[in-house]
Parts: sequence; C-alpha cells; structure tokens
Amino acid sequence: MPGPRRTEVLVDVATRYYLEHQSQAEIARDLGSTRSNVSRMLTAARERGIVRIEIARPPARDEASERLLVRRFGLREAVVHAGEDRGVREVARLAADWLVAGLSDGMRITLSWGRSLSAVVRSVAPSRRLDVEVVQAGGDLHLSRELSGNELARGLAERLGGTSSYLPAPAIVDSAAAARELLRTRAIARQLAKARTADVALVGIGGFGSGFAAQLLESTHLDEEDRAAFDRAAPAGDILARFYGEDGRQVDTPLRDRVLALELEELAAIPCRVGVAQGPGKAAGVLGAVRGGLVDVLVTDTATAGAVLALDDTAVAA
Repeated sequence: MPGPRRTEVLVDVATRYYLEHQSQAEIARDLGSTRSNVSRMLTAARERGIVRIEIARPPARDEASERLLVRRFGLREAVVHAGEDRGVREVARLAADWLVAGLSDGMRITLSWGRSLSAVVRSVAPSRRLDVEVVQAGGDLHLSRELSGNELARGLAERLGGTSSYLPAPAIVDSAAAARELLRTRAIARQLAKARTADVALVGIGGFGSGFAAQLLESTHLDEEDRAAFDRAAPAGDILARFYGEDGRQVDTPLRDRVLALELEELAAIPCRVGVAQGPGKAAGVLGAVRGGLVDVLVTDTATAGAVLALDDTAVAA
C-alpha cells in the first residue's frame, strides 16, 4: 500500500492530466520528474482505483423508425432510441445530446415540466459553458418540487452555464377570471413574452388519462360535472396543460381558460420545438403533437414510434 504522501502525488498527477488536461511532459517539468515516471504514476493511479475510466456510449438509435416519422409527418428530425427496455433514461440522454448540440451563445430556451423533462435536464452535460437564457413556458406545478417548471428551468440553466428567470404564478388557477387577472400583471406578461420569443422550446408530451398528465388533471379537483365534460372532450394528449385532439387542435375543456402558459398556436410559432415522449401509452398524444405541428423534433423510443405510426395508419384507413 502506498503511503499518504505517495497517494497525494498520484492524485495530483491524475488531476493535472485527466481534469486539467496538462501533457505528461508539462507535469514532469512542474514536478521535476521525467515523462516516463509520470506515465508510471498514471498507470498506478488507475490500478489503485484513484482514476476510474467510464465510457458512456450513446444510446443506440432506430434509424428506420426515424426516417418513417420524418417522412410521414414532415418533421425536422426524429430521434428514436432503439433499445428494448423502453427506458426514459436513454430517451432523455438522446434528447439532452440533441439539445446541447444545437445550442449556441445568445439563444433563449423555453421549457415545460414533467418526468421526461426532469430526466432530460439531469442528462444535460455540455462540453463548454453556454451563454443562454432559460425561461418557463408556463406557470409552476406543485405536484413535485423536482418536476416543477421553475426547478427545471433553474436546473437546466445551471447545467448549461446560462441564466433563468421565474414565472411567478401557478400553471393552473381556480377560475378563468383569476387567469385573466394574473395575465394582466407585468411580471407574468413579461415572462410569457420571453417564452414566445424563444429560439427553442423543449416540451414533454402527455398522454390523456395516464402518467403525469393524469396526475396533473387530478390535482385540479374538478367537480363531477366538469370532469364529465372533460372526458366527453376526449383529448388525445397535452402539452403545457393545453389539451388537444389527434389533429393537434386544442379541445374545449373546463380547464382551457384556467391555464397560465403559452397557447398551442404560440408554441407552434417558435422556430424549433422539441417534444419528448416515452411509452406507447402516449401514442395518441404524440400523434396529435406531430400532426398539428406542435413539435417539429420528436425524441422517443422504438415502441412509442411504432405505436404512433400504427395509430396513424388506422386513422388513415378509417
């Protein structure tokens, strides 16, 4: 076993080489040693577990499904995870990599909320600091702190190296009158104006009646009459608590005028709209989003892509 001093030297050499990107010659010169000795110390650092090298392979992509989705729906791009496990983590990694690759200094990003976006934010790892601004596309949810729009905007900005701003309002309020009053306030109007002028929108796609979308709906505590009216509307899915049909058009529900978020038409006007969805249960929601032009980049998995294409085939045949 090496003594404490020897371990400190190995840590120092490994830090210089792997984290500070000094060459072995530079380290040898600074330490008054030789390049071959530095090489031996780096080998010892790996053998003793001081340095652990992990290769993060990018998730495999289903290029056939990607081509089908782009051709069928006129998308800018489809990014489809080819794995069999249907894991949200791999889909999130693909979304995070796609997002970072397309960003440049001075850009503005607006985002929604939910489990898929939380996983995307956790996967973001740019190679350099990006001078970008992250703004919320809608008010805050209080279902879970880690899934709230405010926390996700702040977290994404921190990971990218940019800034974020807070939209000081809930996503869904008790009445249409309350929503109109809040939309007139300067702070909320200013934040939504920023969201409208974003270069990129990053949104989760919800499937009606399941997952986070169902949890969101339950949190509104609709009475029996309003819930019955909501079910009769039979939305395909939602983005930003804006519920729409399989054609991507917003449906009339008791929540329609109680939401503080971008309208679907405003979302569709943003130059790049990245939708993230994982799971065949979201197929109808994804179909509506791509048919209606609500997203022009889709990040999903093979099973979900297949379900979306099959549902579209069924609709066309009918």
